Amino acid sequence: MKDKNNSNLMLYKVLSKLNAEQFKVFYSIFIHYWANYKFFISKQNLFNLLCELNQLCYEFDESFPDQYDNYEEIRSFCRAYPYYFIDKLPIDMISKLFSEYIDNRIDILTKTAQTLYEVNIFAAYTYANKTLGLNEPVDILVSETQDHIKYFS
Repeated sequence: MKDKNNSNLMLYKVLSKLNAEQFKVFYSIFIHYWANYKFFISKQNLFNLLCELNQLCYEFDESFPDQYDNYEEIRSFCRAYPYYFIDKLPIDMISKLFSEYIDNRIDILTKTAQTLYEVNIFAAYTYANKTLGLNEPVDILVSETQDHIKYFS
């Protein structure tokens, strides 16, 4: 891992403990708060993170669409398999990339991941909502996340 500050290192340590199923939940939580509120990562860093994940997936499995050959093919693939990189790459590698690119409210995201790891998805969403000053229905978030992961796994 590149020389990073303590917050990024702490995020890496927590993320690297997650198993694949937990990482899918973490990713769902992360994307939910980014898509709806633009928390945790800048648009450019998200783009760079996804490009690196795509490239690594292609290097690990040449049947994976090359992002530089056909944009529509990679876009279609990623929509059909939103957790593709978690199924193709080692969690440690994914954790390093996430911890390098996350650039906003790292402490909240780290604690959310830690809560997911130590307790469960409900507690993770509850912590994130409360800390981010949101009042979203946690029961619905949990149900939608679980259904989404089940459908796309």
